[in-house]
Amino acid sequence: MTIENFIWDSHNQSVSWLYDGKVIKETFKNAHFASVNRQKNFVYVEAGKNYSQDQIYHLSFDGGPIFIFDKVNNIVRWLNQDKMVEVNCKKIVNAQLYIGQVVLIITASNGVDRRLQGFALDGTLLFEKEPPQGYKFEYLSTSKNKPSVVCDVGKTNVDAYGRNSWYFTIDTKTGDMTKENLAY
Repeated sequence: MTIENFIWDSHNQSVSWLYDGKVIKETFKNAHFASVNRQKNFVYVEAGKNYSQDQIYHLSFDGGPIFIFDKVNNIVRWLNQDKMVEVNCKKIVNAQLYIGQVVLIITASNGVDRRLQGFALDGTLLFEKEPPQGYKFEYLSTSKNKPSVVCDVGKTNVDAYGRNSWYFTIDTKTGDMTKENLAY
């Protein structure tokens, strides 16, 4: 089942839609963007001062939270078997739920040194990793249908075309990373 009549009201910082005959409406402080991900069946909302991505919300079509990461309050929450799981992480850079697999979080302890943490869906810490030698974690993504992280190799090690960002797929049990292909 899908949603109908999706409305992003930037003036009132709210989203609304029709689902299963019911009107769903949610309001978010400092919201500046919202959309529908029809492939993965959730409503996506970004909020933060000055258009920053301080809070990211994934809402089910019935309006319930599926995944939230909040850089301001250092919290990442997700739905697992009808219960919300919460972890506290200082200085969150990026976080992503890979449904049925893992939650990955990039943190920056001192604003520069970034680490990758992987959590089981029940909230258990599975691993904590530093970036591959010579690289810096940039953001989480998907490559070859696997959880991945985009890493920057810096200006000193670019290829002949000036490209310096690479996808590394992540083993969701161990955190081991495999260099895959260029990230554009």
